[in-house]
Amino acid sequence: MEFIVQPLFYILEVLKWIILARVLLSWLPVAGIRVDPSNPLIRVLHQITDPILRPLSRFSRIGMMDLSPLIAFFLIGFVQQSLRGRPLSQTIALAIVLVIAFSVHECAHAWTAYQLGDPTARDQGRLTLDPRTHLDVLGTIMVLAVGFGWAKPVPVNPHNLRHGPKTGMAMVAVAGPLSNLILAAIAAVPYRMGMGEPIFTSSLIPNPQELLLTFIWLNTVLFVFNLLPIAPLDGFNVLVGLLPYPASESLRKLAPAGPLILLLLVFLGGNLFTRLVIGPTNFLFGLLI
Repeated sequence: MEFIVQPLFYILEVLKWIILARVLLSWLPVAGIRVDPSNPLIRVLHQITDPILRPLSRFSRIGMMDLSPLIAFFLIGFVQQSLRGRPLSQTIALAIVLVIAFSVHECAHAWTAYQLGDPTARDQGRLTLDPRTHLDVLGTIMVLAVGFGWAKPVPVNPHNLRHGPKTGMAMVAVAGPLSNLILAAIAAVPYRMGMGEPIFTSSLIPNPQELLLTFIWLNTVLFVFNLLPIAPLDGFNVLVGLLPYPASESLRKLAPAGPLILLLLVFLGGNLFTRLVIGPTNFLFGLLI
């Protein structure tokens, strides 16, 4: 099988970076660089990627933004990991933990906002642990593909919040990551008491040890990742709330550029991304277990 798997892996790798090239080209006009759509290279790029992106585009739009290239990029990465021998049990463990971690995270935002006087999330059905109201397509795929991601943001009216919109939003924002840290700490208790020993070994079904470790790891990653001070992550609103005026307003003006900065960090950050997310995650994970 290796003589089939290896070439397929590299074909997918080429396709993945062709899709990323299309994403980067779509950002050039934002930087003031004109891209001629009739250019032969651009046309070939679209001919290669359109059959993959068109089926995804119908459920990958956020406002005017089409996230289908990013979804395709991470889906291909997920397939590559499977080809390289990623056990199905690991994917199942991630999926189970994902449902719990994201649902609690978003419900914590909604609950905190409601306690501070804003019923917006409750009125829109987000004050619940039902994962169907919280899961986001791209954020879910990213978790399964690379181990971190996000859910649908909870709607909050900052002007309804006690302590003012600035401090109130910071309190709502920090509630999500803190809920993930609490989940990780709770799961670490039975693991440290010896309940993390594998009862059975299977590449298809996760054992209790694998589930516990995945639960602790993913919730720790979500705690660290979501506290990055980059919009639209929770850490951005936390930092805005902590900074005095006028520094907080200056930072708030950078919010529209946040998604682009975040994607560049994820795709091209390399060692910087590792230091910002993976390093602190490994430290906390070690303390917990």
